[in-house]
This record gives sequence, C-alpha cells and structure tokens, in this order.
Amino acid sequence: MPLFTMDEPQPRLNPPIKNWREDMPENQEPQLVPPKLRWLTTLNDTFLEVPRYSTEVVWGGMLICGIFISIFTFGIGILGFVLQMGHDDYVMIFLGMTAVCAFSPLALFTLKMYFVQPRDQPIRLNRKRQKIYIFEYKRTFFPWLKWPTTIRSYDWADVRGEIRYSSDRYNMGFQLFGSVCEPGTNKVVTRFLIAKERSSQEMLCQIWSYLSVYMQHDSVTADPIETGRPDDWCPRKADRWPEDMERESTTAT
Repeated sequence: MPLFTMDEPQPRLNPPIKNWREDMPENQEPQLVPPKLRWLTTLNDTFLEVPRYSTEVVWGGMLICGIFISIFTFGIGILGFVLQMGHDDYVMIFLGMTAVCAFSPLALFTLKMYFVQPRDQPIRLNRKRQKIYIFEYKRTFFPWLKWPTTIRSYDWADVRGEIRYSSDRYNMGFQLFGSVCEPGTNKVVTRFLIAKERSSQEMLCQIWSYLSVYMQHDSVTADPIETGRPDDWCPRKADRWPEDMERESTTAT
C-alpha cells in the first residue's frame, strides 16, 4: 500500500466545464489571492460594472476582409458589364449582378462588425441586492439588423467560479466563467463568461477575488491595471441598458 497518494484535483460542479482547470473559492469565503481588476467601468457602494471585451473576433481582420470583399464585389460587377460589350444577350451582366448580390451582404456584415457593432458586453454586480447582471449581444448574420441584447440576472449566492482553457484559434487562452447552480447544490444550470487571459490564469483568480470581496461588502480599490478602453474597441461602447434593468442594477431598492 503506497504511503502517499497524489490525487489530481477534480471539478466540484456537475457537469464540469469543458477543459476545466481550476475551481475558484466560494464567493462568500475568504479569498486566497489579492483582488485586482484588469478593466473597470464603475465602482461605488451600490454596484460595480466591469467591461468584457470579446476576443472571439479578430477586428482588424474584419476590416481587411470587408475592404477586400467590397473591392472584389465592385470589380466583378464592372467585369460583367465589360464582358457583355459586343453581345446581344445579357448573360454576363446577369452573372455579374448575381455575384454582386451574393457577396454584398458579406461585405456589409464584415464592415458593420468593425465600424458599427458595439464590442463591450458588461457585467454588473449589485451588492445591496446581492445580484449579478449580464449584458450580452446575440450576433446576427444579416447586416441590416441590429444585434438583439439579452440581460440576465442571478443571485450572487448561486454563482460559482471556474477556470477553463480554450485552444480555439481565435479564442485561445484561459477563461473565467460564472457557473450558476441550483440553490444549495453544485448542479450547474447555466454559465456565463466573466473574463479571459491569453497566457496566465493568475489574473483571472485576482478578478474573481475582486468580485467576491466587493460583494462581501469589503473595501476594494478603484485602480485597474488598464485604464480607458483599448483602441480595438473604439467604434462603439455598449448600448444602453433597458430602463427598468438600469434602475434595478444600479440602486439598492
């Protein structure tokens, strides 16, 4: 019989998140690392707002792709008219216009993604109500439609923290998720993303610590690592919260 056993850590929640790496301490318990945020929007005695900057889209690539597709679409339309010269039918014009109709929505979609669509999907924590609010967009392919927004709220006591590692090409790195469980259990109902880090999960542990300490009514400092917004996110801030949710998430009663 071995004198020592080296049991690997196992996820506490059921079902565990894919590519699980670490469970965070319970949010009502003392935290093990110093609290720290990378970004901060609002901090006061009632609520805290933290921006979430998505890395699922390569925004510079969207711009380059949109310009390339626009030039290609315009060129193929002109080419159809040029090749039609000297012919009595309209086959080439028809083919050219068909290509324009096929590629124009894709060009509009990529350009809209870069210049028009907001990129910040914030979360708010109201420590008076002990609730967390998640602001999210649902992307649509159709370039003429506005992205619909979804606001979800959960009791903070039901939220657990999990870190996973994603190997996706455009979403690679460590990710901190809030996992909402049935009250008093470790059975997960749903999950939402809190933050991402490319190379280290230490910052994610500090972020979870910050949120937990704040919701425990302890003092935290308003000195995030980064200030302002990254240049990549300049085209649009997040849309306004719905009036009823704005009132609920920012007030005590």
